[in-house]
Amino acid sequence: HLRSRSIEGQQKKTDIHACTLEERTPIILNYYRHPIGPMRKDVKDLSRFLGTIARTIEFAPLNYVDWPSEKFMIPPKGRRWVLETVNLCLRGYKSKLKKMYLEAVEKGSNLDELYELVLEDKLKDLISYWNTSPAKEQSKKNKRNQEKLDDMHTMGPSSYAALCHRLKQEHPNKQEPSKAKVYRESRIRNPKKTYKISYGNTKANM
Repeated sequence: HLRSRSIEGQQKKTDIHACTLEERTPIILNYYRHPIGPMRKDVKDLSRFLGTIARTIEFAPLNYVDWPSEKFMIPPKGRRWVLETVNLCLRGYKSKLKKMYLEAVEKGSNLDELYELVLEDKLKDLISYWNTSPAKEQSKKNKRNQEKLDDMHTMGPSSYAALCHRLKQEHPNKQEPSKAKVYRESRIRNPKKTYKISYGNTKANM
């Protein structure tokens, strides 16, 4: 949970990792055991927190069942979602590290920047794996699949579960949102941002 405090007229947020047991946010799950509250911001904070878990193995390796540093009160039914989310974040983080490695190799530069992020023995293990034939084949397959994606959502760390819950609460009769409504809301773009994926197919679908 994040605490806000006024410092010289400005609001600053305390790091989630620094919060105490009493400050933990109780997370609410929907029927599908996905986080939807208590507030939209809490769900985003939880997703970002799990991202830090994936990038910092000292906090909680994926094979560690009972996390001593939990900063959110998550019902046991949400454990599967948490582990799947951390695993997804870890895959994304490894992908980022691999991109940095390949760029360094292409430029003929050293790996100092990577060594600042990953322990040397862990990085060497990753590099050895990336250079195996199965890993290279899987990488090519993943790249082909990624190139086919031309209709991605723009929700960032938010989830469809949280979006559906918000839309339901905003409806006068608390009605479940239609798939069309969810689709449109999940693909709203900020005109001030630049997106890698084309907006053509999304606009056509709308």
